[in-house]
Amino acid sequence: MILFTIMLIAVIIILTYAFNDILKNEQKLKERHIQENVMSEKTIIHLNGHPYLKENDIIQFQIKNNNTIYFRKENINTGMEIPISNLLKYEVKTESEIRHDVTLTRLLTLGIFAFGVKKKNKIEEQFLIISYTQNDVKIQCIFKQCDKNQQLGNIISVLNRLKIENNSM
Repeated sequence: MILFTIMLIAVIIILTYAFNDILKNEQKLKERHIQENVMSEKTIIHLNGHPYLKENDIIQFQIKNNNTIYFRKENINTGMEIPISNLLKYEVKTESEIRHDVTLTRLLTLGIFAFGVKKKNKIEEQFLIISYTQNDVKIQCIFKQCDKNQQLGNIISVLNRLKIENNSM
């Protein structure tokens, strides 16, 4: 009985410290968002296209309150903030949708297997494709979700809302 009580107290102490760490991390994140003027942030993986990012770089895709987007990566200069008005196209596609588009995007995303690979399971990975201009240069970036449950459509919803609000002003 004494051993059980000691183990129970140890588990409670460990859980308390873990919970406090989670709260501290959430508070730091909120403070960083306020400091960086961030409205929305999603962690995604860069596949191709961004001039300052490498393949498979994990970044935070930030939508800021000043109607810009920014690709944030710790200790890396990823360029300037991109005004929402510079976005030419942004969409979320699954592998099968990309497979039907015989385009450079498809080849960059899936490589040589883009034409013949069939998806066996029904849960498909999502890709975020963003085209924009920066300093009169057209850039097309491809990102994928970090985990299978992540919904990239939320990014599209926020961008659409901001573009609508920006155009009505």
